[in-house]
Amino acid sequence: MRKILFFLVIAFFSSDVFGFEPIELRTKKGIKFWYVKDTSVPIISLDFGFVGGAFYDLDGKEGTSTFLASILDEGAGDLNSVNFQKTMNSLGMKLRFSSTKDLFSGKFQTVSENKEKSFDLLKLVFLKPRFDKNEIEKIRNQLIASYKINNSNISDTASIEFYNNFFKGHKFSRNDDGNLDSLRKVNFDELNFFFKNFVTRKNLILSISGDIDQDDAIKLIDDSFGLLPESSENIKEIPKKDTFESGIKFVEKKTPQSAVVFGQRGLPRKSEDFFAARICNYVMGGGGFQSRLYKNIRERRGLTYSIYSYFISHRNNDILLGGFQTKNESVNETIKLVKSEWKKMSINGISQEELNEAKTYYKGSFTRNYASTSTISSLLNAVQLYGLSIDYFEKRNKIIDNLTLEKVNRVAREIFQSENLFFLVVGNDFD
Repeated sequence: MRKILFFLVIAFFSSDVFGFEPIELRTKKGIKFWYVKDTSVPIISLDFGFVGGAFYDLDGKEGTSTFLASILDEGAGDLNSVNFQKTMNSLGMKLRFSSTKDLFSGKFQTVSENKEKSFDLLKLVFLKPRFDKNEIEKIRNQLIASYKINNSNISDTASIEFYNNFFKGHKFSRNDDGNLDSLRKVNFDELNFFFKNFVTRKNLILSISGDIDQDDAIKLIDDSFGLLPESSENIKEIPKKDTFESGIKFVEKKTPQSAVVFGQRGLPRKSEDFFAARICNYVMGGGGFQSRLYKNIRERRGLTYSIYSYFISHRNNDILLGGFQTKNESVNETIKLVKSEWKKMSINGISQEELNEAKTYYKGSFTRNYASTSTISSLLNAVQLYGLSIDYFEKRNKIIDNLTLEKVNRVAREIFQSENLFFLVVGNDFD
């Protein structure tokens, strides 16, 4: 669940705050990217992603994309892991990779005076990655250790089990990080196959922000990404799951309290009703201490320490997800209360006061947080990933202002259907 939280920041962004206008550019080799110039600090930030991510892990080799993300910055060309890291440090450069259910992504940052050398090092990673045997074993041991730690955490277990059941029959049901058996099977061939087939220009999205001119950005992006394969016959559209599980499933684990993850089908990020649905969810479980779930279940009854819900945009499979922890003997009572709040939302919707508060929050909250070239490039890439247009930043506040109580409550009736909820409970001694 942690991996997917970064998608929430897109809800808070408003270009009016910074007054910048993203520009869509294209390199000579046809690579499209979004660009924002910012000379306030001598830093360049680049976000890039290859659509697909863990979806493309071979059956029985789950965790391959996470493995690849962990090893790509462990050397390239003639530079072994130690020398590669030293070179990055000397340039003031940062590079990291990650993988989620539908995206293999990278984040690059450097000081502008070293941009040519830093982009050359990035290019080397794509041209001549080193999958040294000793580094493969080092990363394998790290991932196995991480898996064991996560497996002992009931919240992580609940999240994994939720996806395993909710997405049954779909590749999103698999754990992005693999399992003990699959991690032991991933070797050079699997890493190389994924890299050559799913790190291509066809499924690339890219954004850059910072102290760099348009011409330099075009040239350096072409140099770094232009020699990637144009496409692969193995790239395909991620299928939509037609039906999701509902009801309750219990997974036994000896623990003094239970972890519960719940969810239902959500809305595509491109839907005209999406922001209305997000307003509803802010009132339901996305507004922290102000949300109905928190007030009625945590504050008034003391059944949980925290409880939340939020929309997650998985490619072609958007969901509304929530979670809480409670005493084992309080699980069924808390689930009934969540379903009751869902029904109230469907029947009564929200009030004008709640709508006004949610609008104010979404229009103003971004100003307190994300103000850097790194965050801007991340947001630009998120907007591209969701398939939104580049004028989204200009239109966002108007979209919020134009939401009426009638529309929001119509969406509430359509989305918040308690019979569609699926609850995955990890704990023991359920009554």
